[in-house]
Amino acid sequence: MYVNYGDKDFFEHGRLVDAEHEDNIYDILCCNPYPDEPGLFQFGHCKVDITDTWIDRKAVMAFIGMSEETYDPALFALGCVDYYCWDNFGAADYGCSYDWWRMERDAICDILKGYLIAYDNLEIREDDALAACG
Repeated sequence: MYVNYGDKDFFEHGRLVDAEHEDNIYDILCCNPYPDEPGLFQFGHCKVDITDTWIDRKAVMAFIGMSEETYDPALFALGCVDYYCWDNFGAADYGCSYDWWRMERDAICDILKGYLIAYDNLEIREDDALAACG
């Protein structure tokens, strides 16, 4: 089940992390709006192995303000995605079935229908397009 680590409005700065991840590997669904283009979003399905040797752990932790004492693997995985860019974690490899750089809200909702999502930390209104994804 995917749980929310991002904005309560998924279409503002969405970050859903699969709570049932494999050891050290996190599936993350990301969504960001284009500020100058209403109705268009970046949407990617990323897979982060937090033990990959090419990841600069100290740089990512500094970027997100994390210390060894406050280390949280899921938050670290999210930091990796934001630090290195989504396409380094497979956002562009989603079966080549969509252009993750430029998506409309309805297309994202169609994709989200295939995921089990915990809605308890998301603002869902009846008229919200994401509600149709549940």
